[in-house]
Amino acid sequence: MRYTRALSISTALLITTCASPTFAQANETPAPTASPAPSATPPSYQQQLDAYKIKLEEFKVALEKWNTVRKSAEDAFRTEMDKFKIARDVWDEANGELIEAINDDFKGDINKARSDFRTAWVGAKSTEAKAAARNSLNAATLAATTARQVALEALGEPPTPPARPVIPPRPLEPLKPIDPNAPRATKRPKGPGQPGQPAPRPMKPEKSEKQKPKDAQASESEQSNRNSSLNTSA
Repeated sequence: MRYTRALSISTALLITTCASPTFAQANETPAPTASPAPSATPPSYQQQLDAYKIKLEEFKVALEKWNTVRKSAEDAFRTEMDKFKIARDVWDEANGELIEAINDDFKGDINKARSDFRTAWVGAKSTEAKAAARNSLNAATLAATTARQVALEALGEPPTPPARPVIPPRPLEPLKPIDPNAPRATKRPKGPGQPGQPAPRPMKPEKSEKQKPKDAQASESEQSNRNSSLNTSA
């Protein structure tokens, strides 16, 4: 009986030990970690130069096409502009005198309306009379403006200038890669003084007696002669 109980206790202890987390972790195999992807190496200078040459040839072809399109559009616009100038001169010659007559009639109507307003304003003795004079001026001005506009529209629309052509933007020239082995330009050495500060300006020498203006020398000579003559007379 005792032997059976001891055997059961030993079996339970063995099962508990095998089922413990420590024993389970010891038997687990670690998962393989993913290796980092190899970084792409930048292209060499020769590769960049070869790609630049290809882009440069493509740019030359695109630039030639762009120049052809631009020149064709500018030539067509110049032709249309010449036609417009001729049509405008013809229209001005045919309608110039009529336009001057219409403008003269308009100025005469405006001047008459202002003259009538001044006469009515001087003779107005009440607020209602002054308001009526001002309303008459506004009505006469509107009538003259409308008559002028109708007369000008009866002449027909003048020729309109052609619209400028819309040219696509110029192709962009590719940038040439920089040779890393090329010698760099040396900077010009700075002058005396602290770094980053300009050198002090030299002071101008004072003028000597010989460098004085002629007028100053003449005035000093005249003053000395005057003093010597006063001393002699004394």
